Amino acid sequence: MLRNIREIASVAISTLLSTEAEFLWIAPREGLLFGSKFGINNVVHELYERGGSTRGITDITAQTIPLVQKLLDIGEDVRHFDGYRGMYYGLFDRRHCMSAINVDVKQLTPDTPARALYTEDSLYAQHLLALFEFLWKQAVPAQQRIDELLEHETGE
Repeated sequence: MLRNIREIASVAISTLLSTEAEFLWIAPREGLLFGSKFGINNVVHELYERGGSTRGITDITAQTIPLVQKLLDIGEDVRHFDGYRGMYYGLFDRRHCMSAINVDVKQLTPDTPARALYTEDSLYAQHLLALFEFLWKQAVPAQQRIDELLEHETGE
């Protein structure tokens, strides 16, 4: 059990550094901010440079376009799932899992209390993978969603 933002970031980074092939994630806006603020995105980019891949799902809104664009720029394959408000988690090489228990984090400081479960339980990993793939098939590519939002914003 991870108990604060510092522990979650530390375990996420060390697990990503040992990830060989794939990182899958589902996260709301707060998860996108977390990845940007605590260096997770940099380590994900290193995974991409080592030949690994990353796929992620989020609810892309006008507010999150800059965060999502940064992910696209570092090689992540991101999709939009409209209004997603479910559990958020990361799955590393389809065997290491980190899932949020306390999802009501309002401040992203290292000592902010937060709860996340970290496990290498293969049954739990299979459950998270099945949920991810189910949502992935229904989600739309991030660039498509970003274009729709920008088009709506400009009124064209």
